[in-house]
Amino acid sequence: MTKQYLDIKQPLDIEPAAESNVDAVGECCLDVNGKNSYIAKARGGGAWWMIWMAIAFGGSGIPFGIYIDRPLDGLLYFIFIGGFFFLSLYVWPVRVWRHQLPLRFNRKTRKVYLHFRGKTYITNWDTIRAYLTVQSGLTGVGAPIRDQQINIEFDQGTDKPLTVFLMGTDRYDVPFDRKADAFWEYIRRYMEEGPQAVPAPDLDIWHPAEKGELLKLHWPFPILRSKNELFWPFDIAVFFPIRVVWFLISYPTEVLYYHLAKRIKVDPFPPEMDEPCRCKDEASS
Repeated sequence: MTKQYLDIKQPLDIEPAAESNVDAVGECCLDVNGKNSYIAKARGGGAWWMIWMAIAFGGSGIPFGIYIDRPLDGLLYFIFIGGFFFLSLYVWPVRVWRHQLPLRFNRKTRKVYLHFRGKTYITNWDTIRAYLTVQSGLTGVGAPIRDQQINIEFDQGTDKPLTVFLMGTDRYDVPFDRKADAFWEYIRRYMEEGPQAVPAPDLDIWHPAEKGELLKLHWPFPILRSKNELFWPFDIAVFFPIRVVWFLISYPTEVLYYHLAKRIKVDPFPPEMDEPCRCKDEASS
């Protein structure tokens, strides 16, 4: 199949959109997580889900222990199983989070930087080779997926380019088959027009909100959320208990994820990527 390379001067017929696939936005530089980094560390990604599953496994031990008339044994059993499952799968997302640096788009130098396996690759924005694809595959439980992604090629001195994959935006208000289009338009417009031309991502995923805001975000009240009075009894009987259970699992998850994001040590950008992003006497983020 012939690759249809994108034209940086040609806008796509969609509004720019980005969310947790953006790591940082500055006056000079836009940092974007590659596909692996996005899957590993985004809220709802590998690190978040490992915490969630560990809490879910541990919490489910209480009703299981009551069911078998041995509450403590049930709790310890599920904590052990959940902890083993959690620790065995947690290595990959945390390693990726710590060591895989975002792709950096620099408006000042009009270059795109990639640091991969100890080497920095650079391509010119004005001659960038980027194209959109749909990647088909399966989730860990066997469910089919179709990832809308942006592919960017870097010259690595061989006949075969080094291709980096970027996920399309995860915003719900963007049609599924246009998610990569919307994110490319976000990148393109940032590079061509500046940060003022693109909206700020809705979720400050890599610099989490204060803990008090996490509680507001996941609070299951008020009980009645339906605007239809005839739907209220069903809302109280079905959806409210679900929201409460989800809150009891997700809120501790968010608190632990918050502390992880605050304390995890990530590799610094190499000088050739960091220095060009110092704009207006401000250090790059």
